[in-house]
Amino acid sequence: MASGNKLEELSTELIITVSDNTQTGSLSQQQQLPIILDNNNRPLSREIAERRLKTHGENVISGQRPTRWYTILYRTIFHPFNFLLGGISIFAAVTKDISTVTVLLSMILLSVGIRFIQEYKGEVAAQALKNMVNSSSTVIRLYSPPDIRDPNFEDVEKMDRGEMVEMDIPLKDIVPGDWVRISAGDLIPGDVQLVSSKDLFVSQASLTGESIPVEKFTVLQPQNLIMSDEATKTGKSAKFELDRPDLCFMGTSVVSGTATAIVLNTGPNTYFGKMAEKLSNQRPTNAFQIGIRRISYLFLVIMFSIIPPVLLLQGFLKKEWKDGLLFAAAVAVGLTPEMLPMVVSANTARGAFALSKKKCIVKRLDSVISLGGVDVLCTDKTGKLDSVYSRTLTCNKVILMKYLDYLGEICQLPLYLGYLNSYFQTGLKNLLDEAVIEFFKNENETDIAPNFFQVDEIPFDFIRRRMSVILESKQDMQRFLISKGAVDEMLTCCTNIYIRKDNDPSDAIFPTTDIVPITPEILTSIKNLNERLNNEGLRVIAVAFKCMKECSAFNVADESELTLVGVCVFYDPPKPSAKPALQELLKYNVEVKVLTGDSPVVCRKVCEEINLPIKSIVTNTELEGLDDSQLEEIAENGTIFAKLTPLQKANIVSALKRRNHIVGFLGDGINDAPAIRESDCGISVDEGTDIAKESADIILLEKSLMVLADGIVHGRITYGNTIKYIKMVISSNFGNVFSVLIASVWLPFLPMDPIQIILQNLLYDFSQTSIPWDKLDPEYLLSPKRWSAKSIARFMVFVGPFSSIFDITTFLFMVYYYQCNNPDDHYKVQLFRK
Repeated sequence: MASGNKLEELSTELIITVSDNTQTGSLSQQQQLPIILDNNNRPLSREIAERRLKTHGENVISGQRPTRWYTILYRTIFHPFNFLLGGISIFAAVTKDISTVTVLLSMILLSVGIRFIQEYKGEVAAQALKNMVNSSSTVIRLYSPPDIRDPNFEDVEKMDRGEMVEMDIPLKDIVPGDWVRISAGDLIPGDVQLVSSKDLFVSQASLTGESIPVEKFTVLQPQNLIMSDEATKTGKSAKFELDRPDLCFMGTSVVSGTATAIVLNTGPNTYFGKMAEKLSNQRPTNAFQIGIRRISYLFLVIMFSIIPPVLLLQGFLKKEWKDGLLFAAAVAVGLTPEMLPMVVSANTARGAFALSKKKCIVKRLDSVISLGGVDVLCTDKTGKLDSVYSRTLTCNKVILMKYLDYLGEICQLPLYLGYLNSYFQTGLKNLLDEAVIEFFKNENETDIAPNFFQVDEIPFDFIRRRMSVILESKQDMQRFLISKGAVDEMLTCCTNIYIRKDNDPSDAIFPTTDIVPITPEILTSIKNLNERLNNEGLRVIAVAFKCMKECSAFNVADESELTLVGVCVFYDPPKPSAKPALQELLKYNVEVKVLTGDSPVVCRKVCEEINLPIKSIVTNTELEGLDDSQLEEIAENGTIFAKLTPLQKANIVSALKRRNHIVGFLGDGINDAPAIRESDCGISVDEGTDIAKESADIILLEKSLMVLADGIVHGRITYGNTIKYIKMVISSNFGNVFSVLIASVWLPFLPMDPIQIILQNLLYDFSQTSIPWDKLDPEYLLSPKRWSAKSIARFMVFVGPFSSIFDITTFLFMVYYYQCNNPDDHYKVQLFRK
């Protein structure tokens, strides 16, 4: 229960009672903690929580809401090609050409149907991935008067006494002011401020890109959460808030430890939610949309250019203005590939189907062609460290590479003592501990852990950056302190060092000989070793020990005068598929750039392991204050961009697009979402954050990165077949129109009826419907492809008139052989037209 006077408005310290027992929910053990609360200074009752839920809304961000079917339908209808055919349909309707209207509207409906069905299926599949996780959170609620009893809560006595009880509720029902319990494996249910914590480590990789969990703990002075819109946009103040040790944010997860926290913001008001709101705006135009728009403009220009001369020729030469208008309209329609939307949709749908066999979900059909046009692929290096999210280039596993003495030579003692430390520490073991334990058990038949039992533990904290266990030998009852941690911090508490003269004795886990004071020369050797290993992208943990006297309690002060035995060296290996996938991408002329929030040293090591050519390494500080041209130059020449904020990632992608690149971005975290949306083709993974999957065009279900290379090939096949249809149809139509235009100058009648032109065009289009199943030469697939209205226009102008040679030859044969030159001879006119 609470004690003390009532506090003023969210800013006064409160002495509260908190229970360390998360099972019973009875808040009985006394613990004084500073906390920011609302006016009642207590957890929320059910009644207050319900009112706040109505006021603030559900704890759901925009990126977690499914896309409605009508939104997908709207997106498929409003397509440039549909606008083009729709405009022609209106013109045909005005001229009472009902058959043309029917044909064109049928093509539009068929195209919209194909696109809608495919994209709706992709959205349903993506939503199914989200629904597989049914998240809840443990909250502390206050129950007092019987009139607001919760009928679902069985302990009526606690409700009548007005006690605080714990219950699990869905994350969407969390409201500001709720007290929540969090422990290892939990998702943070909102932006929260810690009330109490024990050995709490939180993975913020999805927000910041940092691969190592950060420690969070209660601060002595209460602080208000500052998360302005400007902070979210710039990332500067937001980055400061993310670094605050007493704040945890929605979208992150608990790696180890436990805590009690107060929810400050939920849903759209969280840092995560504000980023989602910013991303929910109109997505920038990608390369595919720009190309389609230009081709549509090309068709419109050609159509409106051909109508006036045809109309004038028929009007002035033959004095047939009405028929001339219908003929001019038919010629304009005849230039247009009426089945273009359907063929494009069929092509992309077939590409999406092929990718689905490779375990890819295509949310937007256009992205299939965009993927084929990608010439720069930007990727994040890592995702989350825990099992919730996958990684992009690296595995979700750290391995122990070496165990060395201070000279860099193999030494068993760091492995033995590091194993004992990792084995006996309490709580959820991190990746480094798991790596040590796994390596030791694989390399040693005899387990040394049963020879000891744990006496006490000095937990890790962010300032000391080390943790210690106190063990007692079962054989002689002697006690030892074993400590491991960051090299620099360990050196501050080590005065001696073990120097191996011969091979390590097998029975001396805690040596009593060969121990000497640390000299300046030895200290320099240790620091040089640490620096060299760090430059190789390896993480170094120092291990030390000392004999302990009998004592009933142990604390940080006991971590002094330790004996350093050496270091354990760890490595975060790349995915097995990363190296062959990279070679495939390079084979298809796709340049890979790494945009990460992690350190440049670690990222460089990963890139070297997968043989990624590195032109230069750029850090976030080098990007500050640059104008657009400078940023474009750095983006063009850089390979690794490290310690980036989410906004900087998006800016790099935007700069590359301005350099006329088609950019794809592969990422799985919240911090990747802005760059995913800015890219021409956004790619995420099935275990990525909801906001990343919402922003993406393609979701990979297969963890092998080879899927990307296959996707690019399928995208280029889809593009090749689509552009093949456009060029064939537009050149053929242009040739036919050119022939008819020439013939109409010297023939005394119209060479073809308007409906004949449209029907002929339509039949030719139907003959091209098999193109989506066509194959392409392997050489064609080696280079990225993009939409080019100029190349289509050139092909049309130079190839189309060749068919006119045969058409005009046929016209001459009909006129001079069959004497089809009398406009009054209906039979001969129809013979000519047939």
